[in-house]
This record gives sequence, structure tokens and C-alpha cells, in this order.
Amino acid sequence: MTLELKIIPPVQFTICVALMVALSKTFTGLTFSYQIDLAWVIALLFIASIIGALALITFRQHKTTFHPHTPEKTSTIVDTGVYAFSRNPMYLAMAIALVALAIYSHNYSAFAVLPLFIGYLTQFQIKPEERMLDKLFPNDYQAYCAKVRRWL
Repeated sequence: MTLELKIIPPVQFTICVALMVALSKTFTGLTFSYQIDLAWVIALLFIASIIGALALITFRQHKTTFHPHTPEKTSTIVDTGVYAFSRNPMYLAMAIALVALAIYSHNYSAFAVLPLFIGYLTQFQIKPEERMLDKLFPNDYQAYCAKVRRWL
């Protein structure tokens, strides 16, 4: 089974960052002026970094692939650590980082990128991964899906 997504999620994330910056600079009339404490932005980036790092560490501990183009090489269902709370913590970490950037930009247009990122990633990366995992581990994966939500 091949994935529909040909551009890996970290590249998608980078494209979204560039799009947020471009939208913020283009639509200057959509800025908001209330003071957002930089500490909130830093806290969100810290949380995103921790979630992403824990996700990668957990995959390594289970000796399974985390490469988004090779879900067929998955050797086990990882359902511990951050994977007990989200089936996609790496993607969740990217989304949280995009929220931080949108807040930091002080521009409403940057927030428009978030549903695009989440929707596109869900349709073209997550759903194909889920089909592959269901094919490889039908009973275990169904039980995992019943316990843990896709995003949060």
C-alpha cells in the first residue's frame, strides 16, 4: 500500500510555516493588537518539543519505524507513553508549534493555515497509515483506536 502523501510531514510543516509568515506579511490589516505574552508562545513550543521528542524516543524503545513513508515496516503497535494519549503525537507536536507561530505572528490570517495542515495531514498521511496498521495488526490496532483518539 502506498501513501497518498508524497511530501513528508516535516516538509509539510515547513511549508505551513512559510505560508503563515507570507500570509501575516500580506494581510497586515488582519493583525490583532492585544498583548500576547511571549512566555505563552515559548511554553507552547516547549510542549510541542517535549511531545515530539517523547514520541520519537518511544518509537525507538519499541524498535519500530517512525518514517512516514514506510508504515508497512511497523513492527508493533506503540500504545505507551505519549501514544497512550494521542495516536499521532508527532503530528500533534507540529500542530502545537504552528499554533505558537500563529499567536506569535499577531495576525489572524496565520490561523487559517492550521485547519489546512490538520486536514491535509489527516487525509493524506494519517488515514493511509491507519489503513496499513489495521491491515498489519487488525485486532491490536482496532483495540488501540477504541482507547486512544487520533489527535487528542
